[in-house]
Amino acid sequence: MPISQSNQVFNLVKSLTKAEKRNFRLYAKRIQDNGELLFLQLFDVMDKQKVLQEVEIKAQLGQIGKSQFSNLKRHLYAQIIASLRIIHKEKRANFKVREYFDYAYILYGKGLYLQALKLLKKASTLAKQHHLIYMQLMIVEFEKTIESRHITRSGSNKAEALIEESEMIQKNANHLVSLSNLRIKMHGKYLEYGHVRSSKEALEIRAYYHEQIDHINLEKLGLMERIYYVQSRVWYNYILLDFHACIKYAIEWTELLCQNPTMMTRDVDLYMRGYHYVLTAANHIKDKETHSAYLAKFETFRNDAYGKFNTNSQILSFLYVHTGRLDNIILNGNFNAATSVITKSLNRIRRYKLMLDDHRVMVFYFKFAWIYLAAGKVSKALRYLNKIINNELKKLREDLQNYARILQLICHYELGNFDILQYLLNNNSNYFDRKTGINIFLQEATNMFNTLKSKGTLDHKVVFKKYLDLFNNIKNDPYERRAFVYLDIISWLESKIKGISLQEVVQRKPGWTNPNPSKIDF
Repeated sequence: MPISQSNQVFNLVKSLTKAEKRNFRLYAKRIQDNGELLFLQLFDVMDKQKVLQEVEIKAQLGQIGKSQFSNLKRHLYAQIIASLRIIHKEKRANFKVREYFDYAYILYGKGLYLQALKLLKKASTLAKQHHLIYMQLMIVEFEKTIESRHITRSGSNKAEALIEESEMIQKNANHLVSLSNLRIKMHGKYLEYGHVRSSKEALEIRAYYHEQIDHINLEKLGLMERIYYVQSRVWYNYILLDFHACIKYAIEWTELLCQNPTMMTRDVDLYMRGYHYVLTAANHIKDKETHSAYLAKFETFRNDAYGKFNTNSQILSFLYVHTGRLDNIILNGNFNAATSVITKSLNRIRRYKLMLDDHRVMVFYFKFAWIYLAAGKVSKALRYLNKIINNELKKLREDLQNYARILQLICHYELGNFDILQYLLNNNSNYFDRKTGINIFLQEATNMFNTLKSKGTLDHKVVFKKYLDLFNNIKNDPYERRAFVYLDIISWLESKIKGISLQEVVQRKPGWTNPNPSKIDF
C-alpha cells in the first residue's frame, strides 16, 4: 500500500467509527500476537491526538528511523484498509461478488473447476440482482474459459448460452459506458461554462447532446442505463435553464432507485443526489409546493436511514438536506424561524470542516447572510458577507462573490451607512472593471446604488419604483433570471416601496405550482 504520508494515515484513523476501531484492534491482535505491535502503538497514538503532531508520535514510539517510520505508516494504512474490508464485505454486494470470484479463481488453480463453477454461479446471481454489469461480464468470461478447457458435463447448449449471455451483457455494457460518459460530459459542460447565456449557446448544447444520445435505443435500456440517461437529462435541462424538465427527470431518478431496493443499498448517495436536484430545480423556479413536499420526503428518508450511512453519506445528507432547509426558508419567507436551522448547519460545518470544500461553505454563508438580512439582523448578515468578500475562503465561485457585493450594499443601506456605501461602490467599480461578462443585473444594481447616494432620502422611493420596473423587465429574460434566485432584489425593493418587512413581502407571494412537464417540448 503506497501510503506513507502522515496526514493521510491520520485522516484515515480519525475517520473510523468506534465499532471500526474496536474491530481493527481485534483484527491486529489476531493476525499478529507477538506482544506489543508497533503499528498498533502508532494507531493508538494517532487515535488520541486531535491534531496531527508527528514529533510527539515519534517520541512516544521510541527510537525509530525515518525509513522505518514511513514503512510503519504504510503498514498501518494497509492493515486498517484490510480490517475495513472484512467489516464491509457483508454489507456491499460488489465486495461479496469479488470474493466469490477470487475464491473461484483459487479453486480453479487447484484443478477444482467444478467447485469454481458453483461459486461463479453464486457470483453471477448476486451480480444480476444488484445490476453489476461489468462484474457479470468478468464472471461469464471466466465461465467460458472453464467450459472451453474442461469437460464439465454442463450440457451441449451451455457454450451457446454463455455466448448469448456475454453478447447481451456486452451490449448493455456499451450502452452503460456511453450513457455514463454522457452524464459526465454534461456535468463537465456545466462546470466549464455554467448555464447557457444566449440562444446561440442553447442551440449548441442541444446539438451536442442529441449528437451523443440519438443513436441509443432508449426503449431497451436496463436499470443502470436508464439511471445514467435521466442523470444526463437533468444536467442537460439544468444547463438550458429548463428547470421544469429538470424536476421531471430528477423525480424519475429518485423513483427508479426507490423501486429497486438493491440499488438503494448499493448507492444511497446517488439516491440523495437525485433529491438534491429536485430541490435545486424547484428552488430556481420558486415552486414552493414541490420543494416543500420533496424536502419532507427527503427528511423522512434521512431520519430513517441515517444509522446505516457511512461518513461520506452523512456529509452528503448534511449538504443536501441543510441546503434544502435554508432554501425552503428563503422560498417561504420564514426568516424569523431560521436561527435553529442556521445553528445546526454551523455545527455540521465545524464537524466536517476538514472534508468540505470552500465553495460549499461559501454557499452556506451566502444563504445565512440573505436570511439574516430578511430577518432584520443586518449586522449578522454582514459578518458572513465579509467572510466571502474578504476572501477568507479560497477558490471562491465568482458569481456568488459578485452577488455578495450587491447584498453588502443592501445591508449598509439598511443600516444607513451612506458614507460606507460610497467607499464600497468605488471598490466594486474597480472589482467589476477587472471582470469580463458582468451581467445586466449586476450593472443595474450598481447603478441603482450610485443613484441613491446622489439623491436625498425623500427621493429614494422614486428611485426604488424606477428600478423595480427595470428589474422586473430584466427578470423576463430567461438568461438573466438566474441572478434573482441568488439575490431577490425585487422583493427587497417591494418592501422598501410598501414600507413593510422583507419577510412579509416574500410570504405574500404565491409559489409556482403547476409545472405540467408533460407539455414541455424536449
